[in-house]
Amino acid sequence: MKRRWLSVSILALVLGISLIAISCKKSTSPGGGGVPDVTIGIIGDNGANSYFPDSTSVTVGQRVAWHNADGTTHTATGNGLGQFDTGNIGPGGTSGAIQMNTTGTFPYHCTIHGLSMRGILVVTP
Repeated sequence: MKRRWLSVSILALVLGISLIAISCKKSTSPGGGGVPDVTIGIIGDNGANSYFPDSTSVTVGQRVAWHNADGTTHTATGNGLGQFDTGNIGPGGTSGAIQMNTTGTFPYHCTIHGLSMRGILVVTP
């Protein structure tokens, strides 16, 4: 009886840990999903983190993603309230695609590295 109780307890523990691991798995790069129309790169250029190209133009409705070709984590976050935010993009990772639905010029930055790491996204009709 004790052996059966121990087996059931171990099985319950393994299942519980598995469920916790699955529920805690969090995307580090939010976005609307889908295939991006445009991908902007992120690099560390001799210690100066940057986006390339640092000014990018897309048309309304296109989806944009950021690819981190650097060895540290970065974000691409719109400077205005409620604008886009990729969340953390780890080394070698690509953000989810974010659909740009409003025309305008949208400066953005890396929340980890501050306003010294910035880019501009221009959305045209």
